[in-house]
Amino acid sequence: MSRKLFARLAGITVAVAASSVALLAAPASAAPAPGVDKPIPAAPKGPYCSSGYHCVFWSALGSASHDYFNSDVNFTDDLLTNGEVVNDNIWSASNSSTGGYESHYYYDISYGGGLVFCVNPGGAVEYTELTDDLVDGNGVAQRDEASSLRLRGTTTIPCFN
Repeated sequence: MSRKLFARLAGITVAVAASSVALLAAPASAAPAPGVDKPIPAAPKGPYCSSGYHCVFWSALGSASHDYFNSDVNFTDDLLTNGEVVNDNIWSASNSSTGGYESHYYYDISYGGGLVFCVNPGGAVEYTELTDDLVDGNGVAQRDEASSLRLRGTTTIPCFN
């Protein structure tokens, strides 16, 4: 097993454990008091991604990440929180857009090479849902392939929820 794959699998274990603890510690929500208006619902928020951002992850959701507020034509100069380059290194993604933008990830810089995958606002895609041919950056599968991000309004393209 390669060191890269081992590190990713170890990160997945930590992310799953952390999310389990967070779920157990979450308080039960209370209903509003009688006569009090219900709050306006917030824009949908993707997991492990701050409101307004489009987030990519090195392995599982919650692992090393990079957050985007706008489109980015070139991932080669972006770093994940673990120091790895974002380009051709994305396994999972989450969309917390507050403006209703879909996250569209492309094989090449400047939105070239075709669409790898897209994520709807409030949605996410986990690494287990993306295809992988074990060759990074060859434009064949989905994991370890994305090189640019384009934020788009609502489209008819089927995206991950």
